[in-house]
Amino acid sequence: MDSQKMGDKMRKAFLVIFLTLCITVYHAHAQIQWDAAKFMPLSEVKPGMKGKGYTVFSGTTVEEFDFEVVSVYYDRFPGIHIVWAKGLSDNFKKTGSAGGMSGSPVYINGRLMGALSRSYRNQREHANLFGITPIEFMVKVTEFGMTPNLSYQGTQLLNLGTETVAAGVSPTTPLFPKYNSIYTQPPDDFQMDNLSEQLPLPIAMSGVNSDAMRFYKPIFDKFNLMPLESSSGGSPIKKSPIEQGQIVGVAYARGDYSAFGYGTITYIDGDQLLAYGHSRDGEGNVNLAISGGYVHFIMPGRNRSFKVASPTQPIGTLVQDRQAAIAGIIGRHPSYIPVTLNLKTVDGELHHKSYEVIRHRSFSPIYIENGAESLVQALAFSSADHTLSIDATITLKAQPELVNRELVYKSVYTSGGSTRAGIVRVLRDPLLQLSNNPYTPIEFEKVALNLKLEDKRSGAWIERLQVDKLRYRPGETVEVTITLRPYLENLITQNITITIPDDAPDGLITLSAMSATTDVQRQRSRAPLNYRPKNINQLVKVLQQRETNTDIILELLLTEPGLTVQGEEFSNLPTSVMSVMNSAKQVGESGYTFGTALHRNTHATNYVIYGLRSLELVVDRNAP
Repeated sequence: MDSQKMGDKMRKAFLVIFLTLCITVYHAHAQIQWDAAKFMPLSEVKPGMKGKGYTVFSGTTVEEFDFEVVSVYYDRFPGIHIVWAKGLSDNFKKTGSAGGMSGSPVYINGRLMGALSRSYRNQREHANLFGITPIEFMVKVTEFGMTPNLSYQGTQLLNLGTETVAAGVSPTTPLFPKYNSIYTQPPDDFQMDNLSEQLPLPIAMSGVNSDAMRFYKPIFDKFNLMPLESSSGGSPIKKSPIEQGQIVGVAYARGDYSAFGYGTITYIDGDQLLAYGHSRDGEGNVNLAISGGYVHFIMPGRNRSFKVASPTQPIGTLVQDRQAAIAGIIGRHPSYIPVTLNLKTVDGELHHKSYEVIRHRSFSPIYIENGAESLVQALAFSSADHTLSIDATITLKAQPELVNRELVYKSVYTSGGSTRAGIVRVLRDPLLQLSNNPYTPIEFEKVALNLKLEDKRSGAWIERLQVDKLRYRPGETVEVTITLRPYLENLITQNITITIPDDAPDGLITLSAMSATTDVQRQRSRAPLNYRPKNINQLVKVLQQRETNTDIILELLLTEPGLTVQGEEFSNLPTSVMSVMNSAKQVGESGYTFGTALHRNTHATNYVIYGLRSLELVVDRNAP
């Protein structure tokens, strides 16, 4: 009897657990159901109807405004209809339809009809006309599923493959040409007044500056983002209500550097929410942290008004990003990438800053780099002559394919202008290449930056290269004298040695003294296949092949060709062997190099080195 009772209890406990799991699974995949008592279908909307909209004009107080339906656009886009309305209340007339109002719920006769989502620019009477996305289209977004996409990494916005590694990425070259086939934007003088458009999503960034904005503007334009200045200190409150009409958005970066893109919550059903009335980036099933927000004020503009807001607490996870709306789950949220920055300024003070960035293959590198640049600019005025020493460590999350999880970069940048170029050179290329690699998904575990700023310009150009003679035996040491011209200083000399390899063939060789930057350019031209990796580990190896730019690179180059096979270089091979290894029956695995590097030395200096000097030597086994 006791065993039977025990068995009954176990069965009941199992049934409870099973039902709980079923309810949990169902709830995780449940969609928001149409409720005719709560929602008004488009078929019932008629011109002349009046209703109320709800949005935050300041702080976290949701205010109502009156509106009147003007007309309905059927098939503004195939299958997408838009209701046009006119704002009637004084609070709305002062601002019109502002950036950040996307998603503001609008009701007629107590039923939710849709979300404010579109408008015209430069309207008279303070932009009273606005477009509404009907709620029936927004609800359908949840039919795609309400579970996070755990394999989501973000859309690859940048066309960065192995060819970019081979060619290098210049920090001054725009990655997004203004009028290419993908990122076409209308000319600056193109008038948009006669076209309605989706309300832009403001993205409030701390430390925003014009140089960075010029570079990133094509990205913001493509995704209908409106960059604004903001404060990394955030809002006066740390926790905002989670309710219809409140601010909601993606905090791309949080902490001592902040970047927050936002709109408005339209509807909440349990732990699920709908917002915006249009897409964020249109990436489909996603997995991004969403946060609440606080509105500092609405800035009325001649072209477009916009809410100026800061993020408050994380409130959940964005799971769907579709044409008619975004949909999210209130509760837990995915992790961020932690970034630490330590900066020693010219006064000797050490500043410790930290921030975290969303996990997205294209946006993570942008906000990691821009955050570092913004903090350096804020902590140290750097438009005068300066030298910035950068020590960066990028740590990748462990996975079976990776041999080396840590990339360490040491670089020094000196200039009479912004510190931006130095940070860009160290961070942008490896972060973008790793994040957008075509071999295997990777995740950044953390990024650590240690920087030192000095108020002097420490650059030197290679002025002259001199050797003690022109003919050398294999194995003999070459005494090299290099003359440097430092910035606003007297000429100085550096004495360096380099040894001719024992197996060097008789004939002409080239001795070059060069900067690390010039060396990278030459190596990529000499042996391009060395910089076209075939897997993630070769990519990491390529990205680590950077000499410190305060070193002078000495190289002995033989004009005879070599061979690269699957990313590995072979030199001094007989012609017959190279012909077999570089068979005409296949292409892409191997290729000839334009010259063979016999030997290389590096010599450390106290200057950032620029330039290149070369001369020819003769290798002669019978030389005196």
